[in-house]
Amino acid sequence: MSRPQRIEFLLFIACFFAFSYFHQGGGWNQNSRFAEVRAMVEEGRFAIDNFIVYERVAGSDVLRRNPLDHAEYSRNGKRFALSWVDMSWNLFPVNEASTTPDVEKAPMVEICASGDIGYVPQTGHFHPNKPPGTSFFALPGYFLLYHLECWCGLNPDHWWILTLNAWLTTVCSVGVVSALACVMFFRLARDLSNGEMLPAVLATLAFAFGTTFFPFATILFDHALTASLLLGGFYFLRCGRSPVSHVLAGLCAGFAAVTNYVAAIAVIFLGFYALLSVGSDRRNWRAAFLYTAGVAGPFLLICAYGWVCFGSPFKINNDFQNPLFKDTGGALFGMFPIPRSIGALYRLAYVAVLLVASPFRGVILLAPVLLMGVYGIFIWLREKSHVSEARLCLAIFGFFFVVNMTFNGYHGGFSAGPRYLVPGLPFLALPLVVAFARWRKITAVLGVVSVCVQLLLTATDAQSPVGVGGHARVEGRRDEWSYNLLADYAWPLFAYGRAWPLLEEQMALHMEKEELKIASETTDPAEQQRRADLMRSVLRESISNGEASPFLLGSVSGPVSVNPIGIYEGLFTYVFYPPHSPQCQWASFNVGEFIWPRSQWSLLPLLLITGGLCAGMLFLAVRDEQGMEKRKA
Repeated sequence: MSRPQRIEFLLFIACFFAFSYFHQGGGWNQNSRFAEVRAMVEEGRFAIDNFIVYERVAGSDVLRRNPLDHAEYSRNGKRFALSWVDMSWNLFPVNEASTTPDVEKAPMVEICASGDIGYVPQTGHFHPNKPPGTSFFALPGYFLLYHLECWCGLNPDHWWILTLNAWLTTVCSVGVVSALACVMFFRLARDLSNGEMLPAVLATLAFAFGTTFFPFATILFDHALTASLLLGGFYFLRCGRSPVSHVLAGLCAGFAAVTNYVAAIAVIFLGFYALLSVGSDRRNWRAAFLYTAGVAGPFLLICAYGWVCFGSPFKINNDFQNPLFKDTGGALFGMFPIPRSIGALYRLAYVAVLLVASPFRGVILLAPVLLMGVYGIFIWLREKSHVSEARLCLAIFGFFFVVNMTFNGYHGGFSAGPRYLVPGLPFLALPLVVAFARWRKITAVLGVVSVCVQLLLTATDAQSPVGVGGHARVEGRRDEWSYNLLADYAWPLFAYGRAWPLLEEQMALHMEKEELKIASETTDPAEQQRRADLMRSVLRESISNGEASPFLLGSVSGPVSVNPIGIYEGLFTYVFYPPHSPQCQWASFNVGEFIWPRSQWSLLPLLLITGGLCAGMLFLAVRDEQGMEKRKA
């Protein structure tokens, strides 16, 4: 095995181990995808009607699923109609054509395991409001798991089996593909650095563990998969010279669009790169044709999916999603508002700065090493060394940035950073090879800081609710810019067990109301002070005890794996199990917690194993660099 091959082997193991180390718990996004995976494997269909409404069975660890029939279900002798909910909590039945008498409206956001779903009136079925690519990639892993469990007599609706299945399915899909993408990243980085291994290794480690790619490589979302597939398209075009490689490039790019509809534009960018840059100074029509042939397969697949699920090859999941997600004010596709005033343009500028430099969603602030990636692109363009590649990197990352900036849900909901930018991150990180070659010390320092930030976010909560979730913000006191994923949430949870900065502000706001009430009941200043101090003491004790009232955030406890939401529930309301129950504590976890539960020590195996593998890669790369210097001498 050659030295580069040894590095690639160590790299894959290090990345796969790290990405597999965490289970991030439940949430709308992954719950809807996992429901589709279960439906495909267990029922042989795409509709998720039988996998989105769960019910706890008293005295049992097995959850009961309530099958849906045209958005209605039965429970305890009553008939319920799932209903959309607006911001004023008005209920609108999903199935407007229901003929069931005396049906009771049920708020879908409370009842279903996910709100990221859509209803097709023509068929009466529910589907995720997400592209199916992530579910397709997760299908083989869950297929094996499910049939093995059936052979062993295990119930897939047992809360613990359900939780483990969600984790292992993620490992066998997002984890594997993301680790392979890091190997392709290394090969591209080495190619773009004229064969220098040390800058390529450093750039790869910075990308894998020092950007928002890391937390999203541990969760059943589409972002890391899309990034990996677009990177694969670029890899096969740049590093592969055979006709087969050009077809594989098209397959990767096509599946990126099946996984994330927005990526279809990046697929076109890669097509232009195939035409204008691959293997010749002239237009390479053959490469472009073969690339297009590769894209055709996934395109036909998504058309067939649309035909089966929605009755048309040109309908997509988003066409049937919750009306709350749609902007009725003339927005493009119902999700991208068109600026029509100075105020709207100012808002776009504000979001752009927020996505770059805020502690809430700033891609550079949360991964400062990427600043040197911008420098690398500048060098490529100035020195005309990799002009086509620089333009492609700018085009793809810039496109995802503009999409994120103009999206009506630009913050991405519960997220440890700007998740909509993740598909473009490989193209901002590849130019790091320039920075690690020319400005190694400063780039390495920024890389270490970035890795520490991303590790902390991943270890605590990859679905950080700060500034978005009602329980993790201070109403009327802060704007988005002032929320800090690290200082407000991740670090205090990791170091002190509670998100004290936010809790202190919530207590202060609560006490202002209580002090007004006390003042209306007594005019004695001493008595007012005594009662206020007593109230503060009670509030602080309730938080220390992890109680969910009066502050829901008080029930979220560190130091690691703090998300208490299961794969079977939609809202953070403890409807199924009480706070700190085994089900909530193990809703999210890392592998080390099987030895050191709820402890910082649980990260020790990750640091030792992945850290040791990274050290081995760096050792091999340094040896290679020393050998090159000797040969030059």
